Parts: sequence; C-alpha cells; structure tokens
Amino acid sequence: MVRDTQDTLAKFALTGNDHEQLVRAGKMVMPILDDALEHFYSFAVADPEIAQFFPDDSVMAHARSAQKKHWQRLLSGTFDEAYFASAERVGTVHFKIQLPFSMYLSGYSRANAYIQQRLLERSGALLGKFAKHKHGEILGTLTRAFAFDTYQVIEAYFAAQKAEQDTAFKYLSDGIKRMSERDLSQSIPGPDESDYPARYDQVRQSFNELMGSMRDIIVTIQDSTGNLNRVASEVSQSAGDLSRRTETQAATLEETAAAVEEINNSMRSSTESTSKTEEVVLVTRNNAATGNEVAEQAVLKMREISESSVQISQIISVIDDIAFQTNLLALNAGVEAARAGDAGRGFAVVASEVRGLAQRAANSAKEIKSLVTSSTQHVDAGVAMVDQAGAALTSIVQEIETVSGLTADIVNSARAQSTGLSEISVGVSQLDTVTQQNAAMVEETAAAIMSLQQDTQVLSDLVGTFRVSGNTPVPIGVTRAGLSEAPLELLPRAVGY
Repeated sequence: MVRDTQDTLAKFALTGNDHEQLVRAGKMVMPILDDALEHFYSFAVADPEIAQFFPDDSVMAHARSAQKKHWQRLLSGTFDEAYFASAERVGTVHFKIQLPFSMYLSGYSRANAYIQQRLLERSGALLGKFAKHKHGEILGTLTRAFAFDTYQVIEAYFAAQKAEQDTAFKYLSDGIKRMSERDLSQSIPGPDESDYPARYDQVRQSFNELMGSMRDIIVTIQDSTGNLNRVASEVSQSAGDLSRRTETQAATLEETAAAVEEINNSMRSSTESTSKTEEVVLVTRNNAATGNEVAEQAVLKMREISESSVQISQIISVIDDIAFQTNLLALNAGVEAARAGDAGRGFAVVASEVRGLAQRAANSAKEIKSLVTSSTQHVDAGVAMVDQAGAALTSIVQEIETVSGLTADIVNSARAQSTGLSEISVGVSQLDTVTQQNAAMVEETAAAIMSLQQDTQVLSDLVGTFRVSGNTPVPIGVTRAGLSEAPLELLPRAVGY
C-alpha cells in the first residue's frame, strides 16, 4: 500500500491548522468513544445481517476493543506507522471475511453522525458562543478524518484483494508456463497445502482438471504412438517379408508361365500328332475295309473256281469214259481187223493208233483229273484261308474302328486339354502380371509404412518431451510474506472500526 502520508493528508485537508483542529477534536471525542461504540454495537446486534459477524459476546468484545484502539490512533492525529498498519489490518480483515461495503460505510456513517451529535451537544453546554463558532470547522475536520480513514481501509481492502489475486494468478501463470514448457507433471496445490487462496479454488480445480485431461491425453498418445510404432515396425517387417515372398512368387509364376507355355506347345504338337494319327487310322480303317471286301470277293472267286474244278472233273470223267470206250472200240476194231487179215491190216494200224490215242487221252485225263483234284483241294484250302483272312480283316476293321473311336476321344480330350492349358496359360500370365503389380504395390506400401513409422517416431519423440509423471503438487513460490498478518482479534470484525 502506498504511504505517501503528506500528499494523502493534504488531499483530505488534514495538515497544518486542520491537523491541529483534528488533535483538539480528538481530545473532545475521546471521552465519548465508548458511548459511540455501544451505540453502534447495539444497532449491529439488532440487524441480523450484521449480527452474523458476531457469533458470541467474546467476538464482539474483541472487535470493540480493537476498534477503540484504532480510533484512538486516528483521533490522536499522529498518522504514524502504527496507525497505517492498523488501517491495513482492518482492510485486510474486511477482505478476508468479505464484509460488504454497504455495512462498513453505513457503520462509519452512523458512528460519525453519533459522534458529531454528541459534540454538538457538549459544545453547546460547555463552551458557549466560542464552541458554536468553531463547531462547524471541527465537525468538518472530523468528517474528513473519518473519510481519510475509510479511504485507508478500502485501499487496504483492495490491496489485499489484489495480493490474493496476484497469488492465484502467479500459481496459474507458473502452471501455464510449465504447460508451455511441456511439463504436465505438477498440479497446482490446494489451499490446505499452500498459500493458494481458497476463493479461487474453483479456478485451480478447473486448471488441474485441464492439466489432468491433457496428461491423460498425452499418456494415451504416448501409449498409442508406442503401439503404433511397434505395429508399424512389425507391419514394415511383414511388408518386407511379403515383398520378398512376392518377388519369389513372381519369379516362380514367371517360370510356371514358361513351363505352362511349353506344356501348351507340347499339347498342341500332341494334338496335331493325334489328329494325324486319327487320319492315318481312318485311312487304315478304309484300307482294311477295302481289303475285307477284296477278301470277300476272293472267297467268292475261289468258290467259283472250286465249282469250275468240279465241272472240269466231271468233264474229265466224261473224257475218261470216252477214252475208255474209244479204247474198247479200238480194241474191237483191231480184233476185227485181225479177222480181216491183210485187208484189215491198214484198219488195224488205224485202230492201233486210235487205241494209243485213247490210251494217251485216258492217261492225260487221269493226270488232269489228278491235277484238278489237287487244284480243288488247294482251292478249298485257299477258300478256308481266305475265309480266315476275311474274318481276321473283319476283326481288324472292328478293332480299327474301336481304335479310331478312342483316337477321336483322345483328339477331343487333347483339344480340350489344349484349350484348358491355353486358358491356364492366359490365367498364369495375368496372375504373373497381377503379382508383378502386387510386388510393386508391396514395395510402395513398405515405403509408405516406413514413412508412417518415421512420422510416428517423430510424434512419439514430440510427445516424449512432455512430463506426465511425478504429480506431487509443488508450491510455485508465492508465500504469505507479501501480506501483513492480521491480529487474530480482528478476524471476526463486523464492520472494521
């Protein structure tokens, strides 16, 4: 509190002659101070709003004693350190008990009016005309003195209020400064643990709740970034493994595609060969069918030859019979020619020749018959063999038809397999392309995860700069030394006299 005594007293016209008048007035007022105090406290007890500040008689007695000492210092006109310290204590107590200004000022006005009234009565009874002449100046001096005292008390009130605010704001300011320095480990201590004013405890609690919330957020972020960093590291490692496996898979698919293409080419060649085989089988079947027909015709011809041989044999039998008859006729002719003698000698020669011819015809017929018989036997054997050959050709034709059907099935199956392999080749090629794209995407993903891991590490390092542990409240440094301690007897003061 500023204590420029002379300037302040001059403003209230309490210097020089005015000061002397105050001293004289004080001497006049001293004898009636007890009456003034009794008058006021009687009024205070009757007013419920004021009476609540006096819970018992001892409190009122202390208040009255302290107020009397303070007025005595005021009315003595010394205005020394004791007076200003007393005024400061009064204002400080008023602030601590939150005494309304209306009660304080109304109490002072009542006390001032009572004192002035008593002075007027005494001046009229004791001093006569001189007192009546000077009472106006004296009352004015007393009024200014009480106003000066009121000013001192109110100034002390606001000084105490400002000191309390400064204390609270210092705690808050230091707390905010720690927050700006990323230190969330300390909360603002409560009024029971420090000199933090209880009047601003709600602000302190709100600040501590904010600090706690931020602390929880930072801890959560720290945990989350730690987990995210760990997961990102694991995902990065997995992405690397996946990238390597994808590259291996891509190489394997490329080899598989090449192998499938070779198989597809081989299958095409096999299909073409099978198709040619089918054509050859068809040609063979046709040739076998033609051979079967030829065999059947040969059998028919052989049978015709066999029948002709029978006819020839029959003709030869006829010729043999004719030769036999001719031989008999020739023999009879020879006998007759012999009977005829010389006349029949020429006829005998002819008969002999005819007989020789008949004999040779008979012999030739026998030989031809023997040959025809042998030929017939050979023809029969040939017919049997041709029949067997025909049956074999028929069986071969049937087997060839079976083979032809199987070959056709093989060709169709080979074509279907070739088509399937072509589709597989296309699918493998597409899969190879997709795998190559996946490999590229995996590399991009790995790079993105690496970037995310780096950003997460930056965030983790940033969050790691916050202090969130060690939450023991630490006083910020504001002590009670900034305020003068008020005597205990002034704490229950009602109106601050």
